[in-house]
Amino acid sequence: MQVRHDTTPNLYEVESESDADTWHQVFANGTEIKCTCKAYQTSKKPKTCKHIGAVRKFLQDTEGGREPEEATDMIVAPPPTLAKWVKKIHGRDFVQYEGLLAMVHEHGLQELAAEFISVTPELALAAAHAFFADGKRFWDASDATPNNVHSQVKAHFPRVALTRAKARVLRDALNIGMVSVEELNED
Repeated sequence: MQVRHDTTPNLYEVESESDADTWHQVFANGTEIKCTCKAYQTSKKPKTCKHIGAVRKFLQDTEGGREPEEATDMIVAPPPTLAKWVKKIHGRDFVQYEGLLAMVHEHGLQELAAEFISVTPELALAAAHAFFADGKRFWDASDATPNNVHSQVKAHFPRVALTRAKARVLRDALNIGMVSVEELNED
């Protein structure tokens, strides 16, 4: 998908994949990003489309991302798409797995898989990988025991190892440092 910078500041044009003669305009000023395409106009919050994704990648590749004009005395909050999926537990922020999954789909996830490395009555080890359309690949592993999972899923602790492995690989892919809710080992 071709992206070009318009002569107007903060305005970009993205070539349509279905109609080579059509270009969609994307406004991106560092704090706000909007698109003129029908998919963006009809999407639910958080509003997004593939053209916005193309402009974000273009900005990252060409400028290393865009910083707000005034960077002094700013409080940096999680991006709006991430904030929707953050859960506060005991005063700390944790990201929810379903949010990680939603975000990686926006970033071109092509394959996500997890498999058991080993399962015994006391310990389950799992590995996961995530592959993206841009060629990036991520791997990670995790464990679960009957004693480090929630009591309601104790009988199914091996599946928790699979979910934890996927959550870890998705956090790596999205560059999210906070732990996922599913990685917690408390009742």
